[in-house]
Amino acid sequence: MLTDYASKIFESFEELSRILKKEDGNLVIEDDPLRIVITRDRVEFYVYDEFHGFVSESQAELSETVSEEAKLWLQALANLHFKRFSLRR
Repeated sequence: MLTDYASKIFESFEELSRILKKEDGNLVIEDDPLRIVITRDRVEFYVYDEFHGFVSESQAELSETVSEEAKLWLQALANLHFKRFSLRR
């Protein structure tokens, strides 16, 4: 399930890059003390700058400390819907 969420996130990487903070080509979410770094092939989770795991399209390795919060973030990011709106005059 987590790897499915990750796949959806990677598919919408460009759209996410328009709304999330960027650092060195990666997308970053700060949810103190949690820090989420989204690269093109994995989502990494840090607590107070200590690595606590990652999720990719084929693998999920998360510590117990972040597992539940990571699931919620992955689910939310994977289920964002982007629509184009055109203004009528």
